[in-house]
Amino acid sequence: MKMTEEFILRSNYMDRSTIFIIDDNVLIDYQTSSPLLPFGETTNKLNLKIESFYVDHSILFVRCHISLQMKKILNTGFQILNAKSFLNSINNEETQGILLRAIHWAVWDSRLQYCSKCGSKIPHILHTFEKKCPHCNHSFFPKLSPAVMVLIQRENEILLGRSAHFKPGVYSVLAGFIDIGETAELAVHREVKEEAGIEITELEYFGSQSWPFPDSFMLAFKAKYLRGKIKIDKEELEDARWFNAKNLPDIPPSPSISHQLIRSFILNRAL
Repeated sequence: MKMTEEFILRSNYMDRSTIFIIDDNVLIDYQTSSPLLPFGETTNKLNLKIESFYVDHSILFVRCHISLQMKKILNTGFQILNAKSFLNSINNEETQGILLRAIHWAVWDSRLQYCSKCGSKIPHILHTFEKKCPHCNHSFFPKLSPAVMVLIQRENEILLGRSAHFKPGVYSVLAGFIDIGETAELAVHREVKEEAGIEITELEYFGSQSWPFPDSFMLAFKAKYLRGKIKIDKEELEDARWFNAKNLPDIPPSPSISHQLIRSFILNRAL
């Protein structure tokens, strides 16, 4: 980081609440488990090497490195945890949202260091999700890959599947990326047919979520089963089956919109 940028940080943000991202990890307070830490106090105690930073409304996002051993970090009152695992343990929706944005920014910032048009080194811009090449003036913004997911209901059952990369026992709704030139609705029908071999009807929009693992923008839907027998694509799924509210398997953690979709089915069954 340039001396002028470090001067800006030291001059203006010493007391600012900060999310510190270290590679794929997040720094938290060991006692409170909070990822929101005072910038000045934290950097001074841990002698952090700041790579880049971004001001997100009132919160500072910092991408950094640390040379201290884990025991020393713990003795100083901090802990480093895997960002995705920590995110899944948070119950506060506001903190979840802040951390999701911080992770997405940090991944994008670390990957985009040079202009893909002319090859020049790209500086970051403090108050905007933008990078601009100083040589050719080309602008870059965080990458979002549009994807769809769908909760399919057949009477009192829903269809859930699992991929080989899921944790053991975990099932989720069907999902996939939108192809070039394809609408979200067409993508849902295609993914369901390709992955599970069935057809659906009464497609209904549910909600959306930015998900930084790796860089997805999720569009969630509900649908009703129409016809067909389950025939899974072995390259996409290792299993798919119908579940009712009383025999549900383990599902994705609460921050994900897939969890919210499945929870909506459970809550409707309870009414």
